[in-house]
Amino acid sequence: MGYVFRLEDAHRYQDWLATEPGRSAAAIEKEVLRRVWSPVLPQTVLEVGCGTGLFLEWLAGFGHQVTGLEPSPHMLEIARKRIPPRVSLDRGFAEDLPYEDNAFDTVALITTLEFVDHPRRAVEEACRVARRHVLLGVLNKYSIISVQRCIESLWRASVYRKAKFFGVLELQHLVADVLSGPVPMKWRTCLCFPLVLLRYLRFIERSRFLHWQPFGHFIAMRIDMSYPMRTIQDPLLHDLPSSVARPGFHASCWLSTPPRRGHPRDNSHPHGAG
Repeated sequence: MGYVFRLEDAHRYQDWLATEPGRSAAAIEKEVLRRVWSPVLPQTVLEVGCGTGLFLEWLAGFGHQVTGLEPSPHMLEIARKRIPPRVSLDRGFAEDLPYEDNAFDTVALITTLEFVDHPRRAVEEACRVARRHVLLGVLNKYSIISVQRCIESLWRASVYRKAKFFGVLELQHLVADVLSGPVPMKWRTCLCFPLVLLRYLRFIERSRFLHWQPFGHFIAMRIDMSYPMRTIQDPLLHDLPSSVARPGFHASCWLSTPPRRGHPRDNSHPHGAG
C-alpha cells in the first residue's frame, strides 16, 4: 500500500504549489511530460496517485477523458473541489487497480512510484490496464534537489522521509523486468538546478537541450505498449520427420521453401499448398 498522505501533507503540498518555486516547477514538469508523451488525439487517461488533482486538471484541459485514483481521502476531497465534474475520481491503490485489462489508452503515475511499497507491482498493474502508453513522472535520486531534500528531512518533518527515489537506468531495468525484456520508451529530465534559483534560471530549465541529460530532478518517461513482431518465414512442418509430415504439405499461412533447380515441386498430392 505504501505511504498514504495525511491532511497536513495535502495542505502543505497545496501551499507549495501556490507559491514560487512550486508554481514554476509544476509548469516545467507538465511541459516535459507533454513533450515525452506527445498524444496525437484525445485519449482515455488514468492517473494513479492523482493527489489533489494538479495533473488531472491539466490533462482534462487538453480534452482527454480522465480518471483519477488516489488512496488518500484527504487528497481526494481537495481534488473534488478543484477539478471539473466530468473527471472521475476513485479511491484505490497502485498495486491493485480496480479496472479491467486495457481499460485506458494511457496510465500515468506521476510522483507515485516513490510512495508505494511495491514499485514493480505498481508498474505491472499500470501495464495491464494501459492499451497504448504508461507515462511515468518520477523524482530522480541522482539530482541536486533530491540530495538537498534528503538532508533537510534529517531535522524537519517531510514526506520525503517515506519516499524511494529512482534513476533513469533503474527505471529502465524495472520496466524491462516487468515486461520481460526491453521495450520502446522515451525519457527526458528537468529541474537540474536548486529550486531557489528557478526564478532566475527558468528559461534555461525549459531548454530542450538540457532535458537530454539524466540528472534532472524530475524524470518523464513514456513506455509504449506496442511491440514490433517478425514472423518466421519457414514452412510450418519443415523440421518434422518425413513419417509425420506428408510430402508436399505446406501451410498456406507460411512462406514455403522455394524448390531447388532441377527438382520441381510435386503438386499432384491432394493436400499440396497452392
